Amino acid sequence: MKLNVEQRKMVELEPNGHMLIKGVAGSGKTTVAIRRVSFLQMHYCLEEDDHILLVTFNKTLLNYIHYQYSKLEDEEKGDIENWLSGDSDVVIKTIDKLMYNYFMSYLNRHKLKLQIADRPATFKTIQQAIMKLKEEFVEIKLLSPKYSRFLLDEIAWIKSCGIPDEETYQQIDRIGRSTGSRNTPQKLTKNSKTRKAIYQLKEQYDLLLEKKGLVDFKTMNLLALQQAQEVGKTKYTHILIDESQDLTKVQLHFLKAIHADKSYGSITFVADNTQSIYSHSWLGKGRPYTTIGYDMSGKARVLTKNYRTTTEISKAAYGLIEHDEEIMGGNVDFVKPSLIDRHGHAPIYRFFLNNQLQLQFFTDEINQLRQEYRLEDICIVAKEKRLIEDIAMNLEKEGIPTEILHQNKPDFGKEAVNLVTMHSIKGLEFKVIFLAHLDDGVLPNIAQVDVEDEETVNTEERKLLYVGMTRSNELLYMSSVKKPSKFLKEIDPNQLRFKRDTSLRPFQRVAISEYRFVEQIIDVNAKEEMVRQWMIQQLMNTFHYPLDLIEVEYEVQQFSKYGYVDLAVMIHVNGGEKLPYIFIETKSYGSGIIDAKEQVKSYMNTSNHVRYGVATDGVDISIIDRNGEEVSDIPKCQPHFLPETKYKSNYKDFRNLKEYDYLQDKDDLNSIEVVDQSTGLIKDMNNAIQVPIVGNVAAGIPTMAVEDYRDTLSIPEDWLIQARDTFALQVTGDSMIDEGIQPGDLVLVHRQQTANNGDIVIAVIDEEATMKKYTPMGSTILLLPANTNYEPIQMNADDVLINGKVIGGVLNKGDM
Repeated sequence: MKLNVEQRKMVELEPNGHMLIKGVAGSGKTTVAIRRVSFLQMHYCLEEDDHILLVTFNKTLLNYIHYQYSKLEDEEKGDIENWLSGDSDVVIKTIDKLMYNYFMSYLNRHKLKLQIADRPATFKTIQQAIMKLKEEFVEIKLLSPKYSRFLLDEIAWIKSCGIPDEETYQQIDRIGRSTGSRNTPQKLTKNSKTRKAIYQLKEQYDLLLEKKGLVDFKTMNLLALQQAQEVGKTKYTHILIDESQDLTKVQLHFLKAIHADKSYGSITFVADNTQSIYSHSWLGKGRPYTTIGYDMSGKARVLTKNYRTTTEISKAAYGLIEHDEEIMGGNVDFVKPSLIDRHGHAPIYRFFLNNQLQLQFFTDEINQLRQEYRLEDICIVAKEKRLIEDIAMNLEKEGIPTEILHQNKPDFGKEAVNLVTMHSIKGLEFKVIFLAHLDDGVLPNIAQVDVEDEETVNTEERKLLYVGMTRSNELLYMSSVKKPSKFLKEIDPNQLRFKRDTSLRPFQRVAISEYRFVEQIIDVNAKEEMVRQWMIQQLMNTFHYPLDLIEVEYEVQQFSKYGYVDLAVMIHVNGGEKLPYIFIETKSYGSGIIDAKEQVKSYMNTSNHVRYGVATDGVDISIIDRNGEEVSDIPKCQPHFLPETKYKSNYKDFRNLKEYDYLQDKDDLNSIEVVDQSTGLIKDMNNAIQVPIVGNVAAGIPTMAVEDYRDTLSIPEDWLIQARDTFALQVTGDSMIDEGIQPGDLVLVHRQQTANNGDIVIAVIDEEATMKKYTPMGSTILLLPANTNYEPIQMNADDVLINGKVIGGVLNKGDM
């Protein structure tokens, strides 16, 4: 919950009327809003009647705010507990609860008895209204009970926008309905008899509801707005509106009506239009704030950095929306995410032939995750309520407790797997997210949402998937059954993985024109060949094996018979001899791998040189080692697999700004030769120091001497400051590539807690390590990346721990 410098500045801005805080998912918008409440309460509530209102969009988010802030251990915990209990001048409520209270006041003032109609009542009433008007509008085919869903939604939109009369409705731009869609028989063109019929239907529908003592939800909103405008009830000096992009025009006008006009008052809109997922929202459709009476020129503040998710998840999520013209082009409030250097696992995508296999995967994976995570850190998300209820029921059968969060009082602290719909996940976050049933026909669901043009629906549903993806802190799983959503194809497959700890990308078809070894293949159209060609592509592009180390139909002898391995990966051993290293058996897509696993084990027994076996059908995969044990991945191609004799790296001495050739004999990795690039002289390695390689930058840095390390790096003694305080780290991120430091390189670090301006340091922020250039700025520290794709990190000095200074690195690996 610590604020960075950028966030704290927004929290402590002097209130000056209205303001917009817009930002990307995970940038801390809600945190800033809540912290700003405390700041305003302390400094800008000057009179007895000053009140502060924080409005949230849904009840789940309100409960989550309560849960998160009840765990705070700082000076603001007590304040927030008072707000949430109602024991203060601060009110935190959902927009629906707030407007319902005003609606009840309206009923009391007018001595009316009206109830809010449920869904069956609204459907029955709209059908009755249709039948009453049908004879008057015989030629309007849209006026039919089979279009009840469409007509109810259009009436709800009219009310959400606060359209006062038919003339206004005839003239207004109808975003998303200016053209007919697949289940809409007519266009809703301006000044048309169709619009006339719809508006009169609305009036007839409202009249019939009123006779039954009912109003629908949108009419309740209108009456609440009328009450707020007519009666001077409680006015709020400061209003903060979380998820303001999701509110309707009527809801926004209502909040404006209950805002007190004071010189030190404020109204703050907190928004991210890429997360606008409701068809009736006003601002989320790209409409300017001037349409509700606010000029945001010079009033907007932007949060661009996603601190919630890893770089890998952020890239995949942004890749989903970056090609959507409506999101990127037509939205003045769109904020492009900036990457921060926080790395983790790439999103995992799995395809399943049936739902039972998907459920089994959830069970198996959650049982594995229980070794590292609490169940309450895990959340399964699906588009529809029925889907999460089905998953919950099956998990409970397998002995995994669950908590469905759309219930009235969800228990976020319960030791159980959370389940929630995509619409209700907004504002929440979990360490592990499973996005289930990303299926064609579920997301997007054009058939059910037949009231918008197809592209408009696609944009809204694409945003829905984006919201789900950006709820994950550390691990993101995505899965589909039978036929995947078309949105999954919009995500760069290089951003996804087949399994959690493998480099393998999900299955992708390879064009027959790009097939390899066609002269050795009997039938290029065989179903099995499609999977084999995918694996060949993965071996080359992901694992970096050159084509001349890959063989198809590799012959092996089993007793008196001969067999043929679908794929064999060869390596050079002992100065040039080429021997098999990996055997791979492929089956036709989705046909199962049980037989393939037995087959590959059998083939491995024919050669003492084979170290790994792979069985796959493109849907499932099994990787085993020489002992038949399951492993997570096969090795990437190593320099000593190739016929070259020397492995060459570049060593950069950051202290003395000198560079050396670092040569390693591939037959004897402990044989090191170091050559000064400027003089050509060979350094003496007789007194070389074995520096421990203790981990990687993203995994955290040890603060004490490490005795149990996995490997060492031979370094000349005069390159070090003090040998006992030196360790090596493997680089996992790409934030320092302009300094020549690439992912996979090894950097030498001298353990120290201070640094000078311009030093490359290992900095620890909230127990996570990053490598950056160090620049002190008064009471703050600026951590600068050497990659234009990343933003600098500015933090208070007290929130940053310097754990070491980078003094050199083994960089730019290559071969001789």
